[in-house]
Amino acid sequence: MSVQQGTRAAANTLSAAQVRTHPWCGPLDRAPQRYRGPHRLSAGGWQSFVDRLERREEMAVVRAALTGNRRVLDVGGGTGEITRAVAGDLGRCVTVEPHVNRVERLRLGVGGTDGGELEVHPGRAEALPFADGSFDAVFSAWVLPYVDDLVRAVREIARVCDPTHGEAKVVLIGGSPDNELVALLNEVCVPIAGESHDHQGYLLATAAQTLSEHGFGRFSLSRTEAALHFTEPSLAERIRSAADLLVNFWYDGHPRAADMREALVPALGRHFARRPHAIGDQGLVLVARPGESA
Repeated sequence: MSVQQGTRAAANTLSAAQVRTHPWCGPLDRAPQRYRGPHRLSAGGWQSFVDRLERREEMAVVRAALTGNRRVLDVGGGTGEITRAVAGDLGRCVTVEPHVNRVERLRLGVGGTDGGELEVHPGRAEALPFADGSFDAVFSAWVLPYVDDLVRAVREIARVCDPTHGEAKVVLIGGSPDNELVALLNEVCVPIAGESHDHQGYLLATAAQTLSEHGFGRFSLSRTEAALHFTEPSLAERIRSAADLLVNFWYDGHPRAADMREALVPALGRHFARRPHAIGDQGLVLVARPGESA
């Protein structure tokens, strides 16, 4: 399927099977048979990542998708950037966040510059502390790679979303196959760690199948652009900073972290020759609605 054909397909309603075979959920020949298990994020690695991340398009996509909703849950509040923006738009947003330090930061940031009420709950995606159908929309950005049980987490998301609401939807964001950050990690760090290839498309395809089995069977896919910015003046400084960020993001404390940093130097040199001051974190937005695709 060409890029143009893929764009047309993404604009139409897709079934779970069509999501699984869509090129944007590729590479299809490298899709695993089962979930590899969660990546582990250290507090320092995560903070260095978000300090350099620009995600305005992601925020705009989520806010636009939720314009018809009123009772909205964010699973995995993270920095709270998107959560507070949604609260500002709708007057209120509820979020669940598993990390205690982030829960506290979210609570301290209640209100923020966007206004609106932000209700913060500690908890995990696999056991959401809400009754069935508590929300008319649920969104979750970049959380699926970090859950312990992928299918259970998506089942919980479907459970708390009310399918009878006219604007009911689930919005999930994950990585696209041309994600530059994941490509660098797959090329260099994953083999050194002895792990399996990270496949972001598998996560969204599995989520689509699970959502379909629980009444949300009409899907759309769209693309987003986000990026990590490296403003250091010299190439050597950018490479060093990027190597530290990439290793600390998924492999902080790994016994071969130093080997990963060294191996990343030539790969980052090639990358910055093409894109001197940024590493893309390109994403896919999966929107699921009740019913079945035609």
